[in-house]
Order: sequence, then C-alpha cells, then structure tokens
Amino acid sequence: MSETTPSPAPEPPRSLLFRTIVGAVLGLVRMIYRVKAIHPERVPAGGGVLMLSNHVSYMDALILGAACPRPLRFVMWDVLYQVWWMNGFLRYVGTVPISATRAKDAVRTVATALKEGGLVCLFPEGEITRHGMVNELRKGFELMARQGDAKVLPVWLDGLYGSIFSFQGGHFFKKRPKQVRYPATVYFGEPLEAKAGNAAAVRRVMLSMSEQALMAREAWKLAGEDRTAFVNALRLREAEWHRPGDVLLCLEPAGSVVHRLVRELARLLPGTKIIETMVEAGGGPVVAFASLANLSQSHQGERLFFCFDADAAQIAALQAPQVLRGYFDAASGVLISSEVPNPPAAVGEECQHGTRAGTLGRLLPGLALESLPAGLAVDEAGFVTLTPA
Repeated sequence: MSETTPSPAPEPPRSLLFRTIVGAVLGLVRMIYRVKAIHPERVPAGGGVLMLSNHVSYMDALILGAACPRPLRFVMWDVLYQVWWMNGFLRYVGTVPISATRAKDAVRTVATALKEGGLVCLFPEGEITRHGMVNELRKGFELMARQGDAKVLPVWLDGLYGSIFSFQGGHFFKKRPKQVRYPATVYFGEPLEAKAGNAAAVRRVMLSMSEQALMAREAWKLAGEDRTAFVNALRLREAEWHRPGDVLLCLEPAGSVVHRLVRELARLLPGTKIIETMVEAGGGPVVAFASLANLSQSHQGERLFFCFDADAAQIAALQAPQVLRGYFDAASGVLISSEVPNPPAAVGEECQHGTRAGTLGRLLPGLALESLPAGLAVDEAGFVTLTPA
C-alpha cells in the first residue's frame, strides 16, 4: 500500500474575545461592501499558506478577511506599530511585522509564521496600484514560502478600483461613494507548491483570474452587439487616465477599431461627449484617439493623446513624448495594451510608471497571458514587449 501524506493540522481555535472583535470588524465590512468569494474551497484547511493578492485599495485586507473561510494574518510594515493607537490592535490580531530595510529579517519573520501553520497574507506589489494595473511582484515572497514550507495561494481582488479607498480619479478618499454596499469580488486560485510559486507563476494565475473576473462584471448588462469594442472600452476604463469633463476626440473613421472603442467608452463614462474636430471641444479638456496614420493630426492642445495601432514594431519604436502608445491585435480587434500618464508617487514610495520606452504600453486589466497574440510577452513590471524573432 502506498503511503499517503497526512493532512496539515488545522490552526488552534482562537479565544472568544478574539473571535468577537474580529467578527464585529468583518461584520461591519460586510455591511459596507457586498463581498463575494469565488472558489473559497481552494483555501487549504490547515498548514502554512502564503496568500498573495493584488493591491487595489486601503480596504483590501479587510475585504480579504471577510471573504476568506480561514483566519488571516497580514504582513505589515513595522512603522505602523509606532502609531500608538494601532500598536496594540495589530499585535492582538496577529499581524506579522516586517522591516523595509531588513529584508533577511522580513523573510525569517514570515517564514516562522508559516511554519507555525498560519495563513499569512502578503501584497507582493508592495503598494497600492495608482494606474489601475498590476505592478511588479517583488520576489521576496518566494523565499518566505520556501523557508516556511508553505503553499502559495494567488488571489485576485476585483471591482475595488473606483472605490473611495482606491486611487481612481487621481487621489484617494476624495470621492463620493458610487453605491451603497459597494461590490467586491475575491477570486481564490489553486494553491501552488512553494517551489512552483514563483513571481512569474503567481502573476500568470492572477491575470487569468482577472480575465475571468472582467468577463463576469455586471457592466456587461450594458453591452450591445459589438462585444469586442465593449470589452476594449471596459479594459481601458479600468486604467487611470480619465477625468470628469473630458471630451473624447476621435480622429479615426466610423467602423474602425479605434472609433468603435471611443464610442463604447462614451457609453461607459456617463456624460462624456464625442467630437471629430478640436473646434467642437468648446474649451473642455480633450482626450484624442488616433492611429499611426492620423498621428499628425495632433494639435498639441489635447490633455492626452492616445495612439492605438496594430503595427507593433512601429508603436514600440514611436518616440513622441505627448503620445500614449497602445497596441491592438489586427486579427481579433482586441486592445492588448496602453500607456497611461505616470501617476504621482507617494511619499516614500517608488514611481509606478505608466509609460516605458520601447514597449507597447502596459497590459490592460482583465487580460490573461494565455490570451496574448504570438510574438508578445509581458515583462516583470507589466509592460507588453515584442519577443525576439
């Protein structure tokens, strides 16, 4: 008879006081957010697990806690423990403090928590997205999982970009709630063994779940017959570029991929006007859309100028500082990537670039790597590149 690997022991039960406090906090979260968990059964019932999630808003940790069937321990920067009113609470609920300046200590601390059988959650991007797309995944988690002999569990948070606590609109907090009980969906991926759970594999699973999530959005109720143009617009809407009052200038003929995209964008952005000449703008801020063939029609007075085209080589080589490049697949008409303006950097954080020379722009939200046309790849920072012939 073959030997079977014993199931990891479940975590010891928490105290009544702990469960009461955490239950009250998560109950409040569920009153404010409509949290939906997809495949929560994929969370291992016991043993050390390192959960890795994309980072969209200041509420992400609480949303994950409300969706997960098992108590979570979150990794927190140790500077937060210096805030007197947070210190006691963070220690009581079992957060794992790490230092941004002592990488080896951080790995050792998380690995120890995993060896103890904890479910530890980490945001491998290290900071909240400011452009709506996935940033580079920092690879320190790979050592944590291996030294902690833990499973790696990729997770995708969907629907939170646009909430008050996200950077949508160019700032945090200064937004009105879009609706009561804001919808948030948490997709749980299949657990990976520690040795297989590297940054590339985790990003691949995350993006696959992001595509699944986008195709399940309630916004699809607004889709018409042109579903390709609608999904292009839905993906571009998720990126950080639009401002209230923008007028969309389309320099491409009716029926073209770009024109169809702009038409659907106007439907998804209430109150948005489409024009065909700068004269029609009426003094409002203009966001122009064109292909390489019509790039010369830029008047230099646009707030933003997007250039989308199917000629990948020319788009990658384009050097025009005022132009945001993007690529669509000629065969399917699917918009694959787009540059966005570089968002402002937070104090103490690195710049999250929206543009990078020699690329086709950032991979748009809701696109799996398996969906990319041949000849394209995505680098560690999330930019689409041409693969060598």
